[in-house]
Amino acid sequence: MHGFERLPTGMYSSGFGFTNAGSWLLSELGREFGSKLRLTLSATLPSGIKKTGSTVQVTLNHNKLKAANNVVRSIKRERNDEIRDVIEAFLAANFPRHFDPADTSALDYRPGKIAELLDDQEVLENLNEDDKNAIRTVFPGLIGEMAFTLRSAKKVKIVAEGLKKTQEVYLAKIIAEFEKKLKGKHSEESWQKFLRTYILTLLNTYAAVVEKQSVDLDGKYPDFMLIDAYGYLDVYEIKKPQTGVLSYDKSRKNYFWSAEVARAIAQTEKYLGSIQQYQLDLEHKLRKQKIDAHIVRPRGFIIVGRRSGLKNEDMAYDFRVLNDALKNLDLIFYDDLLTNLKALSDRLAGGQQS
Repeated sequence: MHGFERLPTGMYSSGFGFTNAGSWLLSELGREFGSKLRLTLSATLPSGIKKTGSTVQVTLNHNKLKAANNVVRSIKRERNDEIRDVIEAFLAANFPRHFDPADTSALDYRPGKIAELLDDQEVLENLNEDDKNAIRTVFPGLIGEMAFTLRSAKKVKIVAEGLKKTQEVYLAKIIAEFEKKLKGKHSEESWQKFLRTYILTLLNTYAAVVEKQSVDLDGKYPDFMLIDAYGYLDVYEIKKPQTGVLSYDKSRKNYFWSAEVARAIAQTEKYLGSIQQYQLDLEHKLRKQKIDAHIVRPRGFIIVGRRSGLKNEDMAYDFRVLNDALKNLDLIFYDDLLTNLKALSDRLAGGQQS
């Protein structure tokens, strides 16, 4: 200590008594500077920190600390009163024969507390994943409970802006993950998992995904099948974006399907044939899983390669001719999926600005 004629209030000659705000300060200073901390409580010197070699000398001005102590003491008193009210309410509610009646409202949620918390920018900046997940979980239910008509302009705007912002953030997450995956080299299984997770966003005309475990076509399983908003079913096969789509015939000077794409086309055509052949059985299996599907001339799609792999005009032209010649089947490039997703995100952002 420095500059005191006698021990300051709350301090003892043994060294104990550094209470309230002081004990918190000591804990934080110790965490920051470690065991080589030298602390001086001064009646006259300003608060300051001075490093000498590996030792850190911290001076605390007593009057400044005293002011902080008073605030902490007041907070503790209020908290103790609140805790006492809650305990008295709990005991009175659960053991009325032994404890006098009390105001049990202390056990109730105080309306407006969440609004007060979420209005604090510092609280928002310090939300952890558990906090954010809890908010995400209750959001749909709160929207469903909102009583409003189309004339309730403010409520409608809140819902619309909330949904748009949610979509914008979600699309940005998918786009970032998609771009990252395209830069690397991932297995076919990895791409199947990614597309299965996000396919309804990437191809937003569909309403449901049928997992390949749900169907057995002569012991073969398509990667997955999609059902559109009208209940019609399509088949999807997944290959890697690094897969070469076309090969070049030097003698004839034209392009043809690469061996891997040709195999994928043949396999998908077999799936389509089996689906047609076992239409009634497959529809029955899906109905048992509460999936109402209509199998009427299903189409097949192969997600493979990149449009950027079409290196010249001849290659692009031959691809178009070959793709158009396929029966009930189309190839989709990975970068086309990404471009469409970015366009959807741009439209959404534009809608928010308007």
